[in-house]
Amino acid sequence: MKVRFKNRLEAIDWIAGYAENEGQFEVLREQLHFNFIYEGSYFLVLDEKIGEVVTLDKQPKG
Repeated sequence: MKVRFKNRLEAIDWIAGYAENEGQFEVLREQLHFNFIYEGSYFLVLDEKIGEVVTLDKQPKG
């Protein structure tokens, strides 16, 4: 499914309501940014499952 937006503010507001967690929000925001840079318009292409951001921080010792 492809979702188009008039501007970045509209897109970010939609993403905030759609994303289930912060990781999904970041993935969608990055896709929006990438699409605007390379295509010149604000849109998202949504699959059935949204990817998530995972951080691999070292565990503190001790």
